[in-house]
This record gives sequence, C-alpha cells and structure tokens, in this order.
Amino acid sequence: MEIRKIWAVYFSPTGGTKRITRMIAEQIGERLQKEVCEIDYTKREQREKACHFGQEDLVVFGVPVYAGRIPNKVLPDIEKGVRGDNTALIPVAAYGNRSFDDALMELKTVLEKQGFCPLAAAAVVSRHAFSNLLAADRPDGDDRKEILAFAGEAAEKLKRDDALPPLSVAGNDPVGGYYVPLQEDGTPARFLKAKPVTDNSKCDGCGICAEVCPMDSIDRADYSLVPGICIKCQACIKGCPAGAKSFTDKQFLSHVRMLEENYSRRTENCFFL
Repeated sequence: MEIRKIWAVYFSPTGGTKRITRMIAEQIGERLQKEVCEIDYTKREQREKACHFGQEDLVVFGVPVYAGRIPNKVLPDIEKGVRGDNTALIPVAAYGNRSFDDALMELKTVLEKQGFCPLAAAAVVSRHAFSNLLAADRPDGDDRKEILAFAGEAAEKLKRDDALPPLSVAGNDPVGGYYVPLQEDGTPARFLKAKPVTDNSKCDGCGICAEVCPMDSIDRADYSLVPGICIKCQACIKGCPAGAKSFTDKQFLSHVRMLEENYSRRTENCFFL
C-alpha cells in the first residue's frame, strides 16, 4: 500500500493523547521515510474545519476515553467534519488506568463509516486527567517500547499488504452505554453540571485557561466564570501556571477518590494488528 504522508490527528486537552498519537505516527514515518504532519483537533476552531484525507494518507487518530467512549461533545465534530477516501487508519484510545471499554471500537466504527480503512488500533494507558496518582508516569519506558514495536509492525503491514483486511478490536459492536461514575459508597456520582472554580487570590489574569479550553467555555472578560459547557477535561486546571483552578464538587471528588482506591494497579496496553 503506497503511503505518501502520515497524519497525527488528536483531541488532547491535557497532552497525553497527543504524545501517544505523535509517537506512533513519527515511528511509522521514520520506518517508511515519509513526511509526518499533525492536526490538533482539540481547539474548537480546528474542529469546525473540514478534514479530508486521501488514498495516499495514513491517519493516526487519537482520542482520550471519557466514560468508556469517545468524548460525547467531540463525537459530532468527528462525524461531521472528518472524511477519508479509502484512507489507511490507526485509531488510538488513551485511557487513564480504569478501562477503555468501547471507546476504541466506537472510534474505529465511526471512522470506517466515513471512508477510513483500519490498519491497526491501540488502547494505551496515559495519566488519568482527574488524578495525579492514577497512571502517574504513563506512558513510561516500558510503554514506549511497546508503542514503538506496535508502530513498527504497523509499518511493516503497510509495506506488505496492498489491501487491508477487516480489523477486529476489543469492545461491543454496536457500542454500549456510557460508564456510570461511582462515588466511594458505590452510588452514582452525579457531577454533570460541575465546573472548575477559581481562587482569585492566585489568579493573575493570564487567560491561559480560556485559551486551552476545548469548548471555549471560559469567559474571557472574567476567567472565574464558566458560562459554557464543561466536559471535565481538566485542561484549564493542568494549564494554569498559578494553580488557581480546581474542582470542589463533592460527588466529583468522591469519584476521584473511588478511582484512586480501586484502579491503582498497573493496567496494560492493548494493540490490534
């Protein structure tokens, strides 16, 4: 299969998915000696643009796992704006040590319907956006070796196969419902309306929080206000140099503690070829 250009496309509010997606794309580019380009699908203005790819492209498309699925506020943008023309695809799901559930299957299926041909797929562990304790250093050195080996095998598959056979990945088809977050007592954690709060004694008005918000939901006239939708991505919290933003919602915090108590063991990456 003749590939002329490789694309790393990612929705990555806190940077983990970006690192993994680029790592795979760059390794394949090195193996095939092809140009690697990237599209940061995180910002709303980029998601509002059409992304069309051809038969001589390979797209490595990465998303983080939110509640076991593709982030639901981003899915419509992918369905509306991303198109392939028998374009080779590697869907990538980055998950925070609990489970990737149906996210990888969903991403593969959605993009298949839009003209992409899956070559390989990966679910890779990355630090959980909610907690600095869950998968804190992932992907680590061992993960990197696995990721690079996977990318190398994908590159060899491209060299070897003119046509791509159907690819099987883990997950339900059709995909199931969203994961229901739980509190420490096992009851559902209901924090859909929770939004970050700002410690105005720390905030210096730099505006980074508004710049990094993938939903453009932070008021640029008053950075302490979040009038738009919050997807709990933590971009504003991780991006604030002054540490002025946090979540204080009790059920959200209880859910984080539940995750830290029950999902601290090392979870493995999953690769499909």
